[in-house]
Order: sequence, then C-alpha cells, then structure tokens
Amino acid sequence: MPGRCSGMTNNGERRQKVLVWDLDETLIIFQTLTTGRFAYYFQGAKDSRLAIKLGRRWEKLIIQVCDGYFFYEQVEDFNEPNLEAWKQFDDGRDLSMYDFKSDGLSKARDFENNQKLAYRHRWISQMYTQGLETLLNEEQLQEWQELYELTDSYTDGWLTAGRTILQSCMEADGNDMGLSTTNMVHVLVTSGSLVPSLVKILLFKLDKFIPYEHVYSSTEVGKLKCFQWIRERFGTSSQTKFCAIGDGLDECDAAEVLKWPFIKVDPHPYGDVRLPALSVPMINNYISVVYGADEIEHVCEVPEV
Repeated sequence: MPGRCSGMTNNGERRQKVLVWDLDETLIIFQTLTTGRFAYYFQGAKDSRLAIKLGRRWEKLIIQVCDGYFFYEQVEDFNEPNLEAWKQFDDGRDLSMYDFKSDGLSKARDFENNQKLAYRHRWISQMYTQGLETLLNEEQLQEWQELYELTDSYTDGWLTAGRTILQSCMEADGNDMGLSTTNMVHVLVTSGSLVPSLVKILLFKLDKFIPYEHVYSSTEVGKLKCFQWIRERFGTSSQTKFCAIGDGLDECDAAEVLKWPFIKVDPHPYGDVRLPALSVPMINNYISVVYGADEIEHVCEVPEV
C-alpha cells in the first residue's frame, strides 16, 4: 500500500487564501438588470425592457422571501455588518416553540430588545443554513427556478460562472492527490443591507460556498472597516493571503489601503476581466504578484510494512 503525501509549507503550516468577493455585478448580475444598464453595455444586442423586467421580478421575489421568512420588516432598522454581531445578546434559548409574533419587539436598543433581535438573527442564520428549498412554497420555487434560468441565459451564463469559480476554488484546495497546501476561503462584503444580501445569496444559489458567518454588510461602516475585520478574523500570519474581487471603487480603495491584490470584474462584453473568464490560476497570479510565489515542501508518510 503506497504512502500518503500531503502538501506542507516549509515551516509545516497550511496556507490560507481568503478571497473577499463583492456581490452585485461581480458574482451575480442584479443592479444593472434593474436599471437596464446591462443591456446598454451591449449596444442594442440585448433587450433592455427584458433586463428591467427580470430585475423587477428579482426585486419582488427578494422582498417576498425577506418579509415572509427572514423577519426583514422587524429587523430592517437594526442592520449590523455581520450576523455574529448579535451573539453577545443571545443566551442560547431554544427557539423551536418561541412566539416571535407576541414577544413585544420594539425600536428600543436596550438589552431586552437586543436579545429579541438576537433570537431573530439566530433564526435567520438557521434558515440560511437550511436553504430555501424547504422554506418556499411550490409556486415560489417554480418562480425562482424559472427566473434563475432566464437570467442566466440573458447574462450569457454569468450566474453559472459565479457558482463555477467558487466551486473551482474550493476544489483547488484538494487537488493533486492531496498535495495542495492552500485552503481557499470565500468571504463576501456587500454594500447592501445584511438580511436582503443573505437572501440574494440564497436565491442566486451561492450559499453552499459562502457560510453566513462570512457575509458582511458595509452599509453602516464602509468596506475598508469590513476588510480590516476580515484581516483580524483570519489572521496576519505570513501564511494567510488576501485577495479582493469586485467591480467598484470602494473595494478597490479598501484593498489598496491594506495592500491586497484587487481583481476588477467588468460586466461589459469586452471587459478585461469578465466573471466567466476568471479562473483559479488567474486569481493565484494576482496573489503571487503581491505576496510572491508559494514555497511548498511535500511531506510523505511512509506506511509500516
């Protein structure tokens, strides 16, 4: 029986690459659908009325799911950058029989009200982990699938490309018969409010790649602050490398401050980096320009005879 080899760095540590993604017009096409701008990029080759129609259908579905299953009407005025922010108020109470409709939630920011908000946000995290397939009714499921397929077709496979690159990065972690030394982690920082952003991740089928703990809303604090929190969370070891990927100036500027590589995604048909063209080797090239090439030492376990 052959020995088992595993990739190790020279000091025995496993490397970590943290990919910090934007959402709209990066992993998905959404805002430019609602405005019709995505069609404008194609100079008449795409129907702008269809783009706007698709965008409005997405907006309607997002609101339905937010209000119907994720307490958005109740928590809208209490937006925090991350669901983990509410844990300090959560006593771990069993919520299976908890009556959210009559617990007296108010607009106050005292401990009692914060605890009620913490319960709701814990429930939101559970619903995110559970997935929409068990939440939506048959009509909503049909609308969701039809809308997803129409949008993916209209955007020339952009939605599929988003899922593909996230999956490819995760698979790159375990390639080469276990010789990979790098764990690629996906984190998402969006300028949208937290709960609608979580719902969008679910509806655009990205949740299997991005756990709720890795989703940040920069609405209240800005992207630089979120990036700094992410750096603190994953560590500043020389074995941890970061890369920001998005379409906007906010994430570009934040990455520049922290000296992270930045990949600008361009939804234009002839853009330099369109999501369908993005690959793991391309991401690694951007990272190596800033951090240098990986140094790998393979360690093999010799089986007993």
